[in-house]
Amino acid sequence: MFRRPNYKALLSLERKTKHEAKTLKLISGQHPTLTNTLLMFQDFKAFFRISRPTNVVMSFLAFGLSCYLATNSINFLLDSAFWGTALTITVIAASGYWINDVYDFRIDRINKPEKAVVNAILSVKKVLTVYFIANMLVLAFSFLFLGIYHEKPNITFINFVSVFCLFIYASYLKRMGVIGNLLISFMIALVLILAYYLTGQINMALVWAIVFSFEITLIREVTKDVQDIKGDLAFQVRTLIIQVGMKRTKQFLTLLYSLFILSTWLPFFYYYFVYDLQKWTYLGLSILLVQLPAVWIMRMMLKEEVPEDFGKQSSLLKYVMLTGMGTLFFMG
Repeated sequence: MFRRPNYKALLSLERKTKHEAKTLKLISGQHPTLTNTLLMFQDFKAFFRISRPTNVVMSFLAFGLSCYLATNSINFLLDSAFWGTALTITVIAASGYWINDVYDFRIDRINKPEKAVVNAILSVKKVLTVYFIANMLVLAFSFLFLGIYHEKPNITFINFVSVFCLFIYASYLKRMGVIGNLLISFMIALVLILAYYLTGQINMALVWAIVFSFEITLIREVTKDVQDIKGDLAFQVRTLIIQVGMKRTKQFLTLLYSLFILSTWLPFFYYYFVYDLQKWTYLGLSILLVQLPAVWIMRMMLKEEVPEDFGKQSSLLKYVMLTGMGTLFFMG
């Protein structure tokens, strides 16, 4: 059922790291300034990798989209509070991945040896130091710029809660199965909820965007747990698949997919029965770009037996997130 760990990738990574260290040591004797510059560049590149830039950019786009849905305008782009909030989202999201990798570096060396960074390229101490400095700075900025200057204390409070929850998730709740999955799904939805506190406006389009982000994230988190079962088993992480097995996890995912697909029809019926508006463009795009892909991925999930093969589904779900965000533009 399980594939052997990729020992070749682990060995290759270790050899590469040792080679880079030996090269830097050779240069340092002759050009200390150049060595420091190379080290800083290597660290920056490593931090960029573990920041999951694609996911961070998606969070930024989701926040911008939610502000547009709330106001049905792009005037929010002229508000410095929007850019300040976007900055805090970016830093908090990126640092959340840093602390997650600190607690998971042993597991990652089994599940994703070719992508291991913490304790391979960056030391745990260095990542923790940068993590705490970055969060102290972003929370101070949030308090002074958003909380006091822009009088948005709710956004500041959410930022403080987000940092705390992401730390608790990485250090403890991630190992508690569905509870951790629910928390991280709520944290993603919270990015969109910030649009309400920024603009002071809410409507069905924004509500659906929040629900959509929660549902698709929960599906993807459970799918990723199946993919990572090998490392989780080695370190006794109690994810859903480890607690209930592959068959019941598939049943749970089938339920989530079904609820997700059915819920995509709710905005259409809401506008039809409440406002007598027919959002055919939204419905057509939703069927084509969200519902049919979701059915296809669900069928893939039901056929798969090897946990590592769930990685493709996880990647495809990320595209459904993007296409789903696109359909929301036609709800205004």
